[in-house]
Amino acid sequence: MLPFERLVLAYLAFFALAAPFTCVERRRQVRTVLAAAAGAGVVLLATRVLPLEARLWLPFAYLALGYWLPVPLVRSGRGGALESWLRRTDAAVRRRVAVTVPRWLAHAMELGYLACFPLVPAAFALVSIAGSHADVGRFWTSLLAAGYVCYGTLPWFVSRPPRLIDRDTPTATSTPMARLNAMVLDRVSHHLNTFPSGHVAVSVAAAISVGHVWPAAGIVLGVVAAAVALGAVVGRYHFIADVGLGAGIGIAVTLG
Repeated sequence: MLPFERLVLAYLAFFALAAPFTCVERRRQVRTVLAAAAGAGVVLLATRVLPLEARLWLPFAYLALGYWLPVPLVRSGRGGALESWLRRTDAAVRRRVAVTVPRWLAHAMELGYLACFPLVPAAFALVSIAGSHADVGRFWTSLLAAGYVCYGTLPWFVSRPPRLIDRDTPTATSTPMARLNAMVLDRVSHHLNTFPSGHVAVSVAAAISVGHVWPAAGIVLGVVAAAVALGAVVGRYHFIADVGLGAGIGIAVTLG
């Protein structure tokens, strides 16, 4: 069994064990336990019947599973004390660093945030081209670790993305790129704020992992990951604290 497969099984086992102790309806707890068990079954079956080359593609699904699995255990979509703290922290930082973002730069930062979606497939392709199967396995271990640390806090650290809190303000979707991002997120997001930012953590981990096997490509993806982080702040997709902690996690899991 590959290290990233053991990591997936550990994550699924955690939620299977934790679900009965969360403050949600029994049916939602049972749904989470069944989903975790089904996911574990898929992982175990894959290790027995699929060749290595095929198993190295499955983490795309494992990453998505990790993102969605905790959602039924969230008691309420409205943030409480954590969300209030994040909003106060954001406001304090923005007062100290009062920067007016030009419209063209806002467009660019929105595009930067949108890049978080193709970044992982691109990074996977680059590592597959430049590295060995072992490098691809390490790549997935880093990305899944970064994502799972962020996704796994969701039932207990509940907050909403600032863009949803502020969506009635004129600036919430003030550019065509912002509207495009909103449309994409309406279809692929659960509309809860991962604390820390999973998008930033995974993007940073992907860029550093590519850099280990192809330094020049890693630098390019590092610029893209920085654009994802800046876009998350400028576009109000995450709080500043989310982004900073997410970047730290992405660095820690790949360099630690």
